[in-house]
Amino acid sequence: MQPNKPIGILLQELGFITDEQINVALDVQKVNPKFLGEILVDLDFVTQNEIGEAIAIQSKLEFIDLDTISPTLEAIAMVPQNIAQTRFILPLYLEGETLVVATQDVNDLMTLDYLRKETRKQIRYVIADKNKISRFAQLYYQELSHPIEAEIQSLAKKAADKLTIDIVRLVDLLLNNAVKERTTDIHITPEGAATHVFYRIDGVMRHYFSIPIEVHHQIAARVKIMAELDISEQRRPQDGAFSYDFLSEKFDLRVSTMPTNFGENIVMRLLGRNSSLFSLSQLGFTAQNVEKIGHHFSKPYGVILVVGPTGSGKTTTLYSALRKINPLQKNVLTVEDPIEYRFSFVKQTQVNRKAGYLFDTALRSFMRQDPDVMLVGEIRDTETAALAIRASITGHLVLSTLHTNDAVGAIPRLSDLGVPNYLIGSGLLAIIAQRLIRKLCPYCKTPIEVSEEDLAAKGVATALIHAYPAQHVYEAVGCERCHHTGYSGRQAIIEILEINDEIESMIVDGATTQSLLKAARNYGMATMRDDGHIKVLQGISTFKEVDRVVL
Repeated sequence: MQPNKPIGILLQELGFITDEQINVALDVQKVNPKFLGEILVDLDFVTQNEIGEAIAIQSKLEFIDLDTISPTLEAIAMVPQNIAQTRFILPLYLEGETLVVATQDVNDLMTLDYLRKETRKQIRYVIADKNKISRFAQLYYQELSHPIEAEIQSLAKKAADKLTIDIVRLVDLLLNNAVKERTTDIHITPEGAATHVFYRIDGVMRHYFSIPIEVHHQIAARVKIMAELDISEQRRPQDGAFSYDFLSEKFDLRVSTMPTNFGENIVMRLLGRNSSLFSLSQLGFTAQNVEKIGHHFSKPYGVILVVGPTGSGKTTTLYSALRKINPLQKNVLTVEDPIEYRFSFVKQTQVNRKAGYLFDTALRSFMRQDPDVMLVGEIRDTETAALAIRASITGHLVLSTLHTNDAVGAIPRLSDLGVPNYLIGSGLLAIIAQRLIRKLCPYCKTPIEVSEEDLAAKGVATALIHAYPAQHVYEAVGCERCHHTGYSGRQAIIEILEINDEIESMIVDGATTQSLLKAARNYGMATMRDDGHIKVLQGISTFKEVDRVVL
């Protein structure tokens, strides 16, 4: 029997780390006696997810991303909370007489033996991110003993009965529940008879609670106090922010209020400070697109843009791609609003409007810091756009995001911002446009038979039909685990416009977006719709979902 490969070697073979990074980690280990894997995570060379993938391969077990699965309370109740939290395990669900348990320590035989005796079940270990195991254990054990939604409904009923309720507690519970449901935005909307609470989950608004309209003003006042807004001003929109702790994790919330005929509408965007980094393949990028992005991110100068609407995952993609740049060999500086992901050896700064530190002022200061790579969180104005393009043609790689609908749409947008066509053409390397589509729930998706004629009628390109032969595709059904939506989690669908000599000449000559798109397709560019169809043929999503997000 062959011995298991060390984790470090496996991580190298998987392409997650380099010899140089291992050497740095070994140097750190001399002054900080931790396990090598822990040091690699601390240095941001790998993620806990990637450590988990390597352990899964080493131990020949299944790897599970806990962000895509909801443990059952039946399974949670079978293992005492103190055991789960001290041993870093999480009961997930029952498969007949077998309890499936997430862990990252497959060699903990004492815990395995305990679980068999305690539950009187067979135990099947699966591997998961250790940090997520700890976080979700806290969350689901709290849910077992004190269900958040039940307490919110109880407070809403007390308010309906004209009883005094704890508004601070109600707002906290609404925030806690948003974290539990993996919400990106919370909407608190007053109407004639009630205030309605919506959560945006996987890009789609869902109604969760109705609360008596009589307490709306108190809810609005509490949120405004937290965000340091003027509670006496209810006639004009206000914007603010605050930080919030829940289960040992910090969150930043951006708050927007707007007056309506029934009262102030409140929207809160939820940003996790300790957001996990992903690989591009985890985000849904095909191997071909990962190779293209790696090629452009290895260039010494030029501009790479990631474009799409708000909430389309641009920043996550940009940072996942940034991991392909070695900060031990290149000086990487960023300016962000706010800092969402943290990197070791990358000099990260945050916009400070009160101090006059904005994207354009940051770019100017970066030029005196001997940069190789500059990341600008977003191009919002003429000055930032011009500085970014000029920095790229003076020998720097510039990475940024822009709000446009598709890849070719970024070119007229830069032109609208006042950047001359000759600078756009000479400065751009590539434009990555993306949207997020929901993934099918793995527990309830149902196969449907399709023919090549059916696929062609749906607009699937002939080349894709032949490249991804599918016996069937799936349709969304809905079950308890996905809140009866049929979907759980999201993946990116993308298109990459690569600027070659011909397309550069067309940009300089002021070609239309239609002409640019035709030329790009002639050079082999696949559109977001094509990428979405690939996800359908792979059984990841549905035609209905692709049609929802792409014209």
